[in-house]
Amino acid sequence: MEILVSSEFAVTESYQKQKKRFVSITLVGASLLVLSLCLGIIPLLNDAISGKPQYMRWVADRVARSIAARFGNDSAVIVTPDETTDCRQITDVNVPNPDDFYYVITYSEKAHSLCFITYASLPKGWDHANSLVLYPSTGKNYGQKLNAPVQAVAVSQLQMVYPMAYLSLLHWRAKIDSSSFKQAANARFERWFNSSAEPGDSLDVEIDFPSLRADVGRRHGFVNHALMAVLAASMLLIAFAGYKARRSYQEFGAFLTRYHYPLTFAAYVRQDPIAIADRPREVYQDEQKRTREHARAAIIARRSSEAIRTHLESLLRRLPDEEKRVRIGECLARNNPEEMKAVIQEIKGQAEQRSPEDKLTELLDSLKEYCSDEELDGYCSQAFQVLAESGFRDARTFVVNTHDQLRTRLKELEEQKVIATE
Repeated sequence: MEILVSSEFAVTESYQKQKKRFVSITLVGASLLVLSLCLGIIPLLNDAISGKPQYMRWVADRVARSIAARFGNDSAVIVTPDETTDCRQITDVNVPNPDDFYYVITYSEKAHSLCFITYASLPKGWDHANSLVLYPSTGKNYGQKLNAPVQAVAVSQLQMVYPMAYLSLLHWRAKIDSSSFKQAANARFERWFNSSAEPGDSLDVEIDFPSLRADVGRRHGFVNHALMAVLAASMLLIAFAGYKARRSYQEFGAFLTRYHYPLTFAAYVRQDPIAIADRPREVYQDEQKRTREHARAAIIARRSSEAIRTHLESLLRRLPDEEKRVRIGECLARNNPEEMKAVIQEIKGQAEQRSPEDKLTELLDSLKEYCSDEELDGYCSQAFQVLAESGFRDARTFVVNTHDQLRTRLKELEEQKVIATE
C-alpha cells in the first residue's frame, strides 16, 4: 500500500508541475495580449513606442532621391542629420570651372529646416579654411559612391524651413481634408539661398505628399505590425496552454476514475492536484477498509454459523428425546444462528454461559488485520473443525498460534521494506 501511495504521489506531483507550467504560459500569453492591446489601441502609448515623427529626415530622403535620379550616378548625394550647424553661416567659395559637384543635404528636426549644400572639389594648391572632407562613410549616399576622402568647399547653400502647419499633416493621426490643406498652404515657408556658382536647376524638386506621409508613418506601421504579431502570438500561446491544460485535466480525471471521484476543470485549475487526489484516495481507502472488514466479519460469521449448525446436527443424531429432536429439526430449518446457539445452551444446561462457538468467533476476529480474506476463511474453517473434533481448548491454541505466526510474518515484511528503501 505504501509503494502504491508513493507511486500515486509521484504521478499527481507530475500533474501539478504540468498545471503550473501551463498556467504560467497562460499568464505570460495573457500579459502579452493585454500589453499589446493597450499599446495598440491607446493613442498616447502607441505614439510613445512609435517615437517622434521624423518629418525632416523623410523630406531630406525624398529630396536626395530626386537629386540622385536627376544626375544618375554622376555625383554623390549625401544626407546627414545636423542639429548644430547654421546653414547660413557656411561660407561659399568661388571655384572656377569645378570638375565635380557633391550634394550634401543636412536636416534638423528641432528647427524643421533642410539645408541643401553644393560642394565642389578643392582645386590643387588651394588651402582654404572653409574646406570640408567628405568621407565614404559620411551620412547616407544616394548617388555616386566615394572611394576615398574628398576635400571640398561649398559653392552654394539653400535653406528651407518648413512650417509646422505643413509638417503636422504628415503625422499618421493627422486629419486630412480641404481645410487642413488650406491652412498649410497659407503657412509661411522660409527659404534662403546663397550661391557663388549657380548649379543650374538642381534645386527644383517636387515631393509627392502621400508617399512622403507614408514614409513618415513607416515606423508607426512597423510598430503596429509588430504589435499585431505579438497579439497573434499571445493568442496562440493562450490557446496552446489551454489545450495542453485541458488534456492534462482529462488525463488526471481518468487517473481519478479508480476512486470514482468527479472532477471539474475549474477545480483542477484552482486546487493542487496532490490535495485533490488525497481526498478521494482517503475516502476510497476507508471504503475499501470497511468493505474488507465487513467481508471478513461475514466470513467469520458464516464459519461460526456452520460450526453451530454442525454442533446442533450432532446433538440431533445423539438425543433420544423425540420432542427435543423435533424442536432441533425446526430450529435447523429456520437456520437462525442465535436461535441455534440458544437451543444448544438450553439442551446442555449452559444458559448463562457463552457457547464455545462465540468464544472462538471472538478469537478469530483478532486474525483479520494480519491476513487476506482467503487465508481468514481457511483459518476459520480449520479452527471450527478443531473445535468440533478436539474441543475449545485445542481450537483456542490453534488460533493463538496462528495469530503469533501471522504477526511475525507481518513484522518480517515490514523489516524487508525498510531494508529495500535504504
